[in-house]
Amino acid sequence: MTDLYEFIKYLDDELEVSTIDDFCPNGLQVEGLNQPIKSIATAVSASLATIEKAIELKPQVLIVHHGLFWKKDSYRITGIKKEKLLKLLDHGITLLAYHLPLDCHREWGNNWKAAKDMGWKNLQGFGSKCGNSHIGVVGTLDNVAVEDFQKHLEQFYQHSAHCALGGPKTIKRAALISGGAHREIHKAVDEKIDAYITGSFDEPIWHVAFEEKINFFAMGHSNTETVGPKALGQHLAAKFNLEHQFIDIENPF
Repeated sequence: MTDLYEFIKYLDDELEVSTIDDFCPNGLQVEGLNQPIKSIATAVSASLATIEKAIELKPQVLIVHHGLFWKKDSYRITGIKKEKLLKLLDHGITLLAYHLPLDCHREWGNNWKAAKDMGWKNLQGFGSKCGNSHIGVVGTLDNVAVEDFQKHLEQFYQHSAHCALGGPKTIKRAALISGGAHREIHKAVDEKIDAYITGSFDEPIWHVAFEEKINFFAMGHSNTETVGPKALGQHLAAKFNLEHQFIDIENPF
């Protein structure tokens, strides 16, 4: 049996929440029943579909990357936010959310975990500072043809790439920042990186990629941020002897 608040403290400490300035409250967002934990679920976002699936699965704790509360939100609890809160509270589910802490973590984060799983070498932090680390990661590859690199990305993320192949035909260095980080392509250009991977894209990025001679790949905001919640859930299940299920809600964006 695992105590709820010992569990939350472990997560807050391991993900170094206190060191990271974020756009949202990290850690506990909604307190459910204070009961020993037997089962957890993880997901990308605290969407209504995610919460309804969690109610079916009956975990004591739901851990997400995108929580319910953001700094620019209205203070009013109305509409869909009220509905989500009522569902969580009515079913005693505790909601934990870890945003940037689950991007930059070097073991269970969206970026470092993906880079390791894809076989990148000589990993270093990339992009903006995130607590004691950086939000993204850069690594080296063994002269991979750009077409093969794209196939590997699509196989890993199970998602077709939106790409602008303006860079070299052989990839030796690649950088990754999950989620909505297409504007960070300029950092990759400055560091003379062959390929930059993120989740999102926008019209100007096409021109930037060809003008600055870099390969750009957008693999889906949601898809690139399944890695961390899955890895974290698996770690917690093993450490605390818990049941874990990843709630995979379809989202091609």
